[in-house]
Amino acid sequence: MHRRKPIKLAAKADRIEPFYVMELLEQAREMDRRGEAVIHMEIGEPDFETPEAVKRAAIQAIQENRTFYTESLGLPILREKIAEHYHRTHHVSVSPERIIITNGTSGAFLLLSVVLLNRRRNLVLSDPGYPCYKNFGMLADARIIPVPVSEDSRFEIRVEDLRALGITPHVLLVANPSNPTGTLYRPESLSRLWEFVSEGNGVMVVDEIYSGLTYEEDFRTALTISDDIIVVDGFSKTYAMTGWRLGWVVVPPALVRPIQKVAQNVFISAPTISQYAAIHAPDAVVEVERMRRTYRERRDFLLPELKRLGFTVPVEPQGAFYIYAGIGRWKVDSMDFVQKALREAKVAITPGYDFGLFRAGSHVRFSYANHLEALREGCRRLADWLPSL
Repeated sequence: MHRRKPIKLAAKADRIEPFYVMELLEQAREMDRRGEAVIHMEIGEPDFETPEAVKRAAIQAIQENRTFYTESLGLPILREKIAEHYHRTHHVSVSPERIIITNGTSGAFLLLSVVLLNRRRNLVLSDPGYPCYKNFGMLADARIIPVPVSEDSRFEIRVEDLRALGITPHVLLVANPSNPTGTLYRPESLSRLWEFVSEGNGVMVVDEIYSGLTYEEDFRTALTISDDIIVVDGFSKTYAMTGWRLGWVVVPPALVRPIQKVAQNVFISAPTISQYAAIHAPDAVVEVERMRRTYRERRDFLLPELKRLGFTVPVEPQGAFYIYAGIGRWKVDSMDFVQKALREAKVAITPGYDFGLFRAGSHVRFSYANHLEALREGCRRLADWLPSL
């Protein structure tokens, strides 16, 4: 029999690191299927149902046979709706022509990477930070420059950090609020970063996917600082629409056409049914506020519980639904820690290695996108298990 030669992978594909939280989720779900009833505190996915008006609009769109390609930039009515949302919620004027509908925020980052990056340009981002950012940069052959951040700066990238590292960013990517720390950047911090980046003719991209999930302070979009800042946002987190795969990016006018040409070739258009459904998402104010209050209640339960169990959380998360916690007292590497927690305590959490290398072995991320009873049970199991370490 003829034996096939192994398929040779492209170098950049081989450099993409595994997304540990997804691999951990798959392990946990396999345990669930075996009846082991894992408590899920690993995955960053809302546990709420999509708002009813959104679901009804999707059904109506199907019944009306709205199942064909849309404009490559997205439905005009949806782009107008998002522009209205910025005006109503953030008191900022954004032209619908600057808003591009994408296949989730991941689609937005892919488009931006193709248009803004190459092997001669650097992508600067925080460590810890969302793991997929660097992988989008790798696909564009960019130079990835992580900036270590800690509780000393509230996990913010600061201008002095960039100067100390001798970095002039071609593209600076900031998450606000951030994953995994829940940090909400202060407006003055973003303004200083923008001034520094723009002085060097760089581009600043702000990921605001968790903009609707902040708990102490009103969120201020980076678009209030400058029209030249690129903002990425979407429907997944605030509106509990992860599987609908729909996001958007707001760009300066000069970038609309370059991004459109890439989108036409890569995606053609974002999912049509999802776009018609999402027109009604910004109107789901009552449901979004209910979800936001519930997340805050969960955070306010989990944060002191983790501290009581011995985890260190020096900076209180102000947004998203994550707590980035130190495990130094147990002197166990975070990868071993989460694997043991899953096998022995039946609690799934995420290792620090998913978010970078800086102090990755001494930190884990908890997600409180799970109901309060599950969080209570998870803490009870951890309390029983931790003394064995």
